[in-house]
Amino acid sequence: MTTPQDGGPDRSERVVRAVTGVVVGVVGLGLVVLVVAVLGYQMLVSGWAEQYDTSTRADTPAPASTPSASADRTGFSEEGLDLSNEAYRQHVGSPESHAQAALSVPDVQAALEPLASGEPVDQDDVVSALVAAGFEDVQVHGGSVLTSDTSTHVGVGVGVPGGCVYGAVGPDGVTLEAGGPIADGGCLEMPTH
Repeated sequence: MTTPQDGGPDRSERVVRAVTGVVVGVVGLGLVVLVVAVLGYQMLVSGWAEQYDTSTRADTPAPASTPSASADRTGFSEEGLDLSNEAYRQHVGSPESHAQAALSVPDVQAALEPLASGEPVDQDDVVSALVAAGFEDVQVHGGSVLTSDTSTHVGVGVGVPGGCVYGAVGPDGVTLEAGGPIADGGCLEMPTH
């Protein structure tokens, strides 16, 4: 007969229980780590998506949802990805800085009004008029950020205290708005965008 001191059945039972306890503990710890990793990832992705929704759509109205906008397996719709691709166009800044920039609209308007004479407007004339009025940070390009007419209008952006004055000058008049610079810098987006 084997006794506990001889290493008999009681000792082997204790070894089996200890090994089982260690295995169960390791498996349990692994499951806890897996659950924490999955939950952490979900919270990270949800936080990013929530931040994306509030930051890129703060200055633009929400687009109407269309039945054709399909979500891929990640949950992002093509429409949402298109909006994120357009984020560089968003004017940044605060209402206070936009209000400060708005104070410069009359001066920019006065410099550009003589160019709205019924004839197509030349980009060089726009730059010359604004520089002569004392503006140093001037951007222009063919076409307009506010109208669809690209043949006779010149898009204009002027860096002013508090942000930008931007719009268009054409044969029929001057259209201007005030706001912050766009997210990728400057007052106007690149004309190829």
